[in-house]
Amino acid sequence: MSHSLFFGEKSISVHDIQRFMTHESLDQFKRKGSNAPIKRVESYQQELKKNPYKNGVVFVSPSKEALTEGKGYIISSYETLREKYGHVSHWTPNTFRGGTYYDFKRRIIKGHSRDNLKQINVIAFDIDTKDVDLYALYLGCEALQLPKPNLLLETPRGYQCFFVLSTPFYISSQQDYKSLRIAERISDNVRKALSEFAPVDRNCVPFGFYRMPTDDNILDFHGVPADTQALIRWSQQYERAEQKALFTLVPSASDEPQPLYRSKWYQALIQASGIQKGFHGASRNNAIMTLALANYASERPLEEAYDELDQFNSFLDAPLSRAEFERTLKSAYSGKYKGVKRSYVEGLLELWTDGRATFCGREGWYKFKKERQDRQRSHYTEWEEDIIAHLKTATSPETPFMKGSLTSLAEQFNMPVSSLKEVLKRSKQLIKHSVGRGRAAVTTLTSKTILLQSIITLRKKGTQPWIPEEIKRQVAASRETQLGFTVNPPISLPAEWANTS
Repeated sequence: MSHSLFFGEKSISVHDIQRFMTHESLDQFKRKGSNAPIKRVESYQQELKKNPYKNGVVFVSPSKEALTEGKGYIISSYETLREKYGHVSHWTPNTFRGGTYYDFKRRIIKGHSRDNLKQINVIAFDIDTKDVDLYALYLGCEALQLPKPNLLLETPRGYQCFFVLSTPFYISSQQDYKSLRIAERISDNVRKALSEFAPVDRNCVPFGFYRMPTDDNILDFHGVPADTQALIRWSQQYERAEQKALFTLVPSASDEPQPLYRSKWYQALIQASGIQKGFHGASRNNAIMTLALANYASERPLEEAYDELDQFNSFLDAPLSRAEFERTLKSAYSGKYKGVKRSYVEGLLELWTDGRATFCGREGWYKFKKERQDRQRSHYTEWEEDIIAHLKTATSPETPFMKGSLTSLAEQFNMPVSSLKEVLKRSKQLIKHSVGRGRAAVTTLTSKTILLQSIITLRKKGTQPWIPEEIKRQVAASRETQLGFTVNPPISLPAEWANTS
């Protein structure tokens, strides 16, 4: 029997959490043999007939040992899930279209495969060790601008963490599982990014079995789901930061024995009609630029490339305008670029094709930005990068701050004071606090990453860094660090910060 759990002033049951995680994607009652009042069941079944979308199933297993042997049950209703609750240890919080059994007597389940997913409700990951600072994990989410995890479970060997999506990814074979590929990329990026802050298992199956939430293993629950569109944007920005520029001026001979425009990846891409705008490095503009550069690198005449790519553009669901298409083609054939970059081709193939075709050849070419000394003013993002790089060399875990007047700090960063002020005003990564006014003012400066890494390092040593009171208030007041847990192990703000929030 499930009891209510208290999070802040709210009481919530494990079954409420299960429904929240699965987005009400199961039937409410059993189709046969329900113990609910007959009138309620009949009324619900009438409503089901009006719903054009069929609910799915989840798979459960009674133990880790049984799961290893492939044994379990297929559950299609929340009524059955409540009945099985005390007798199962693992489940699939992501919903499948249906299921069956290889061996009904031995309960060997069949159907919990990637291509049978109905919808992805959660992005989850494992931590397979108890030797972890969970406070650092939550601070890592803050530093990476990820949402606060919705559910944290303790397992016999470690922990499991879940982001519940505000809108599930609905999977369709008619779209070549595009939603599934996007969700997998988000999952990969989340696990890769958070592995810098905690020992996250980056090799686990992203949409498989996880521990069933119970009264005993829930350490924290947060009832506001993670914004799905915001996660997509975060994933795109993360990949943008991870990837280098798209092209270069330095040519390199192709390893392929045939022209690039006859390669399998080119043919797969030119048949993808669903390419949309708005995907960094994998939009319709990038697709046409990449295909045009493949033609140019293969010394194909402009007229031939134009005819083929014009037809490709016309068949897109949302084609480029004639003027934009011709500008893109002209740029590709301008002589500034000599080829395509492998990571971008692979991104396009993964997002818009069935994934069978792969890029063959060397890494590709880059187009370098104009050197900073050749530009009148450096971009503010570059100034910010300079400051963070300098902070990394000038600070330590014990002293994660630089202090001084804005003038002296600007001199150390080799930039005008006006530029420093503007960078500090715009930056979401830098943290500063000034005491005093005018020339006598002293500014304390660090970055979020440096401060969080300092806290993580010193917490492992059993100490805390000295942090100015105003910066304590800034961190303690941050929405993502209002943890306030009373669970074991404790994951709360340091005790000495308690009276500053």
